[in-house]
Amino acid sequence: MKRIFTSVVLSVCMLLSCVTVCGFSATAASANDPGVSAEASGSVAADYGLAKNVKDGQILQAWNWSYSGIKNNMKKIAEQGFSAVQTSPIQTIKESTQGKSMQGHNWVYYQPINFKIDTASRNALGTKSDFKEMCDEAHKYGVKVIVDVILNHMANKGNNTLSDSIPSDIRNDENCWHSVTVNTKNWQSRYDITHHCMNGLPDLNTGNSKIQNYEIAFMKECIDCGADGFRFDGAKHIEVPDDYENASSNFWNRVINTITTYAKGTRGITPYYYGEILSSTGGGQHIVNQYNNYMSITSDEVSKAIRIGVNSGDAKSAKRTDFSYSDGSAPPPKYAVLWNESHDTYKSNVTRGLSNKTMKKTWAIVGTRGEAQAMYFARPSDFSDPIGLASVTAWGDKEVAAVNHFKNYFVGQSEYLSASGSIVYNERGKSGVVLVNVGGDSASVSVKANKMSSGTYKDEITGNTFTVSGGMIKGKIGSTGVAVVYNPKLPSPTASVSPGSSTYKTDSLTLTLKYENASSGQYSIDNGSFKSYSNGQQITVGSGKAFGSVTTVKVKSSNSLETSDVKTYTYTKVDPSVEQQIWFDTSQYHWSNVFAYIYIDDNNKASSWPGIQMKTDSSTGYRYLDVPEGFEYGKVIFTEGEGATTNRYPASQEPGMDLSGQTVIFRSNKLEAYNPGGTKPTDPPRTTAPATTPTEPTAPSAKILIGDATMDGIISINDATPI
Repeated sequence: MKRIFTSVVLSVCMLLSCVTVCGFSATAASANDPGVSAEASGSVAADYGLAKNVKDGQILQAWNWSYSGIKNNMKKIAEQGFSAVQTSPIQTIKESTQGKSMQGHNWVYYQPINFKIDTASRNALGTKSDFKEMCDEAHKYGVKVIVDVILNHMANKGNNTLSDSIPSDIRNDENCWHSVTVNTKNWQSRYDITHHCMNGLPDLNTGNSKIQNYEIAFMKECIDCGADGFRFDGAKHIEVPDDYENASSNFWNRVINTITTYAKGTRGITPYYYGEILSSTGGGQHIVNQYNNYMSITSDEVSKAIRIGVNSGDAKSAKRTDFSYSDGSAPPPKYAVLWNESHDTYKSNVTRGLSNKTMKKTWAIVGTRGEAQAMYFARPSDFSDPIGLASVTAWGDKEVAAVNHFKNYFVGQSEYLSASGSIVYNERGKSGVVLVNVGGDSASVSVKANKMSSGTYKDEITGNTFTVSGGMIKGKIGSTGVAVVYNPKLPSPTASVSPGSSTYKTDSLTLTLKYENASSGQYSIDNGSFKSYSNGQQITVGSGKAFGSVTTVKVKSSNSLETSDVKTYTYTKVDPSVEQQIWFDTSQYHWSNVFAYIYIDDNNKASSWPGIQMKTDSSTGYRYLDVPEGFEYGKVIFTEGEGATTNRYPASQEPGMDLSGQTVIFRSNKLEAYNPGGTKPTDPPRTTAPATTPTEPTAPSAKILIGDATMDGIISINDATPI
């Protein structure tokens, strides 16, 4: 019987071990779930003054850059003032791009064979894990990630054929496709545009729920890895609800609504969406407005007109205030996306021959608009560069950064576009203006101030002084041909430590050092010399120190204009074996109720005022409570209630009386050490349940087999599970 019982116990132990291990594994998996974004997991974003929303800021198109290349340039991207970075398409590609040039193989990314993030090593952009690491890095700097997605078509084997690499579940299902053998010819027909092939690329039946499900799953995968928004390639080729010529489908409302709901639920974000619509939709104002129900759209014709005006020295042409398409339709400004050039205009050699100076002047106009979003195309150093190479080209120049800083600074403020001679200028609010000399480089200017207040301002690029007086803006534009004129008032730098002042019961405590509105931080331990720290850096204090010892940490931060005040935090090491209580002698203070307000500082309180109501000890009538963990060396204020004015000690709310890590009692207007066990014959005060009289156990009336859990009179393996 002993052997049987032992084997039963061992069986139970093995069962419990299995349950414990499985439970641990499940917890570990959820902690590393890629759906937990950098924002949600507490990564610290360095403050570069970036616009919080993509719609308010600037987008850098990192065309053909590898994910590791984008990651390695993230600090530079943030410093340049870009609030978002746009990747090339990340879907599974049909052939290798390793060692291939941008010029010869950039098209591969626009012919996907699947709706999954590519994981193959043949992809020169990188793998799915590389993409996620890049997103994590972006979020540390407050930069959003926009993914270029191909949802209208898939890869071909040759014009108007299907690639053999497309999964058979899609390739062999005719309901997944429109007329694969027919190309769009009538660009004014919505049915032709949405239901026929674009230049021989197999057109997907985007109204089919099966295709929608594949594409929704892919976009969810992107969100899980850290994507914050999407650029829809060929958006005008995908039908909208109530489209013309019976071309309608529920594609956009189902896909956008599903992804938005998913992103809010999993990461607490609302993704940014914008669609590529070139020339016109082929359907007029009604169709443009339908797209705007779901996304922003590209205003390529306005962007083109501005660029041509800049390159030809025609200031009036470069001063475009509208966002119209060739058919007369136009999105509202807040749904318009402008650019200096795009990957299409670059690779087709429409803009590749234009100078970087022209591109940056164009950017100074499109990138300072009040409501429209703007995208800067990061030109490769050479079109023959290998795919994946991330180059710091003109996008990293000072005038680009100055324009971006200006845009981020004036979020929400009005604009006023003007042209005078060869000068195009945009006044923002009443305290800033960007001036562009489309007719040359350096120039002394004197132009009408339509909105700017009188005063003296500085050009961020050159440091030159500009004055506004008598209704005129006067100053000198530098050799770049661009002046970014305003007096930015930077938010004051701050420094902090997380957690704040507190106690700890472990051998050491890990602290996270942070700063905001600053470019550097410094810290000191126990009044030692200050040392530099990076934003989000962690340090460890207290190792080997005695219980009751206090570590003092001081932090400060600096930006280009000022240094913050020093903040001081204290961390007290507490003996985990000591139980601490606070007592209140009611024989000296006849209060009907007693509350204890326990705190360390304004940001670290055990509860809101008036504090925690103390319990009554039945044997003494004293009030007592257990000190909440983390407040063993905090402060306490006693009060009779929230509205009490006289029955409060200390008489004024600040400061409270210092706790000392031991049990104390308040009597004779002070705290003193106290041993509650010596004052009451009953159980310790932390026991709140009434005492009961112990009873003798009742002897069993029949024999019991030890281990017979099923009560069937025998001991067998059947008893293991109940035990």
